[in-house]
Amino acid sequence: MKKITLLLLSLFVFITSPAQDASFENDSILDTEIPELVIKSQETNFPYGYVREWSIDRSKIAGSDEPLRYRSTFSETGGTNNHYATYLPNGMLFYHSQFLEPNNIPSNIVLQTNAQFDNYTIENADLITMYNPERKIYRVKVRDQALVQMAYFTVDGVQIPKKDLPEELLVFKY
Repeated sequence: MKKITLLLLSLFVFITSPAQDASFENDSILDTEIPELVIKSQETNFPYGYVREWSIDRSKIAGSDEPLRYRSTFSETGGTNNHYATYLPNGMLFYHSQFLEPNNIPSNIVLQTNAQFDNYTIENADLITMYNPERKIYRVKVRDQALVQMAYFTVDGVQIPKKDLPEELLVFKY
């Protein structure tokens, strides 16, 4: 009798307990959910971009209910390469990333990557532009069988040690 009572009580608690909402880091959202300032900023900064998806980082700024940033995934002038742009709620463009296939990576970056990662193969790269202050960084993905690493370079091909990367690049994973 104790087992049946315990089972029924457990079942009752399980059924009546509210579910927890799991917030994904980047939830896709509709265009209608994007603030007008963010939409205008996207149109101004990338007038030939076709936005395929909007997502939102639901992390909160201390003391605010506003999301920390909005992210567009887009292509330019009918191309298939992905671009990503990240905006603050006030419409300020914070970050832009352009995906690069290995054959589109500048030769100085390829040479430096091959010199630093001798037995690795270059898989792809991202040209990251950060806007406050403005700076450009290449993030190169290299692989040696199962081992994957990221290498960071200035536009001049100088490797940036991970400890010297801008904090925003570490906090904002895009």
